This record gives sequence, structure tokens and C-alpha cells, in this order.
Amino acid sequence: MIDTIPLMPFPFKVVKSIIRGFYPISVFLVKFFPTLEMDLEEANSKLTAKDYLSGALLTFTFYALVLGFIMGAWAYRNELLGDVGLRLTIVGVALFVAGFIFLYSMIFPKWKIGKKKGELERNLLFATRHLMIQTNAGVPLFDSIVSVSEEYVNVDLDYGAISKEFQRIVKEVRSGKELTDSLEESAARNPSTYYRRIIWQLANANKAGSDIGRTLKESVAFLSDEQRISIRAYGSQLNPLALFYMLMCIIAPTMGLILLMIASTFVDIPVNEITFAVILIFLVVIQIMFIGLIKSRRPKVAL
Repeated sequence: MIDTIPLMPFPFKVVKSIIRGFYPISVFLVKFFPTLEMDLEEANSKLTAKDYLSGALLTFTFYALVLGFIMGAWAYRNELLGDVGLRLTIVGVALFVAGFIFLYSMIFPKWKIGKKKGELERNLLFATRHLMIQTNAGVPLFDSIVSVSEEYVNVDLDYGAISKEFQRIVKEVRSGKELTDSLEESAARNPSTYYRRIIWQLANANKAGSDIGRTLKESVAFLSDEQRISIRAYGSQLNPLALFYMLMCIIAPTMGLILLMIASTFVDIPVNEITFAVILIFLVVIQIMFIGLIKSRRPKVAL
């Protein structure tokens, strides 16, 4: 759930009155983020698009002023404020860093949605199989959902985000809401396409009074096939990624250093500790990028 803006130095409730001052700007800028309202809803955020964007603007302003003040104080202490180029550099760096934080704030809801989607799909096959076994044994659908929503202390039988979502469904039904309505609302508020498909099938089967066990059996078969396909696709992607990794992190740095050493004998190129430090930092950044890339492409499957 998103109840504040990422990297905001103060709680949202504390600065809510200040955020209202950014409403005129956020009303104009929200047109450039047409999916923000929907993203916040899927991320279970209590904030409106106008409030969230205003908070992001406040965060941008705060970091721009703080960074500008710190760098300006350093320049003043070293008597460098008279340099116009340095002053422009200070302003540019402060705006760049604050702008990066603003963009991160605007991307954050989509990141939360992707994380929630992965958590739902990780255990979806096993939770669906649990429902299938329960319903085929004659257990009513609602009692089967209660079984999936429970967290067992002595047994490793926790379905993560699905258990939490089912707990919400159970709470709503026990409060008087129809099971079909609660299932349809659960499907609508969650971002996973597979989860929506399974829950909508359950809602339709429950509404029509059809065989839920058969519906779940078909859903389990479908999810199993999809996971096999995703695992095979992931395996086929690892070969070119490994080749590119060897090229960027092993061959290119080695050949580059050899060419740099040869060129330094003909041209006055400074090859010192700073040069090697820059190369090392570049390699570390590439390593982190590759780890993130491989992790992001990994199928959301609980094995």
C-alpha cells in the first residue's frame, strides 16, 4: 500500500497542508501522467493522483533547495561563489538530482504494482491447486477460500499475497457481502492477469452454480502450461545474456586495457590509479545492471 511519497523527508499527514499549495501545478501536470490514478488504485493507495503528484513536487522542491543550499554554502566557504560557471553548475546539479528523485516518485507506483503482481503469481498455481483439492472433496468454495487464507504455524502452507487477499475476501463475506461480488472486486483491484482470470472464473462459476472443481482443474492445467512456457523462455534468454555479460565484463575491459597501455606508449594518455578506479566502478555498475536484468526476467514461480 502507498500511503506516502517515496523519499519524502516528512510524513504525508504532516505536510498535507503544504501540499495543497502545489494543487494548481499538479492539476496541470497530471495530464502528462494519465495512468497515475489507475496505478495508485491497483497499488491500494489511499492517495489521489492530485495529492500524490503534489507530494512529488514538494519532494522535488525540498531536495533541490537543500542540495543547492549545501553546495552553495560550500562554495561560499571556499570563496568560489563569484564564479558564474560554478553557480550554474550548482543549480544544474541540484535540479538534476531533484528531478531524478521526482521521476523515481512517479515510477514508484508501477514498481509497487509489478512487485504485487509477482507476489500474487508466485503462489497462484499452488493456491489454485489447493482450492481444486478442497472443492473436489466436497468442501464449499467459501470454506476452501478460508482454508487458503489461513496461515498455519507448524506447516509450511502460506501462500503469501494470495493468503492476504483471500483474508480480505473472507472478512468482506463475513461482514455481509456476497461471495461473488467480493471475488469480482478482488479481481478488479489486483494487477495480475492470471489472478484476475482465475478469480473471475470462480465468480462466474459460483454465480451460475456450475461445477467449480472442473473450473479449477482447467485453471490448474492452464497455469501449469504457462509456467512451463515461462521457464523455457527464461532458459533460452540466459544464453545471449551470458554471452553479452562475457563481452562487456571480461573481453571488453581486458582488450580495452591492453589497447590503452599500447596507446599510452605513443600518445601522452594518463594511466594512473584514477583510470583503474573509473574502470572498476564501470565494471561494478555493469555487474549490478546484469544482476537486476536477470532477476527481473526470472519467472514468478515458487519452486
